[in-house]
Amino acid sequence: MYVRKKGRFVLEAAYLVPGICVLLVFLVYFTLYAHDYAVCTHVALESGTKGIYRMDRTVTSEQTEIKADLEEKLAERLIWISDPEVEVSASPLSVSIHIVGSGRFLTSYSIEVNRTLYRVNPCDTLRTTRWLTSMVGEEG
Repeated sequence: MYVRKKGRFVLEAAYLVPGICVLLVFLVYFTLYAHDYAVCTHVALESGTKGIYRMDRTVTSEQTEIKADLEEKLAERLIWISDPEVEVSASPLSVSIHIVGSGRFLTSYSIEVNRTLYRVNPCDTLRTTRWLTSMVGEEG
């Protein structure tokens, strides 16, 4: 018996080409997601480290300067995230940075980065800021 094989390649291509295109689109968006996650992590560590070791500022000015630095760097470097939300909370011992954002496409997937940076020698910081004596004075 003779079986006709003329249309077989067209049928296989009709299944393979869209599958390959979907895989390529998924790969591109995964790459953008991974890039922005790495950028958010790096920027949080960079801005937090730069801002935590300045001793001549108050905690609120430290928070606002770190937040402004974060927003400036994120605006320059992000590709997929459209409007990241940045929260910074500082104390004389540490700085906590929280970055959340979702992309323009596939908005159900979001990036969330939480980083807490601690000062290496907090004893000098506590002495110069008088944070501990003000805390004891409020409680006692």
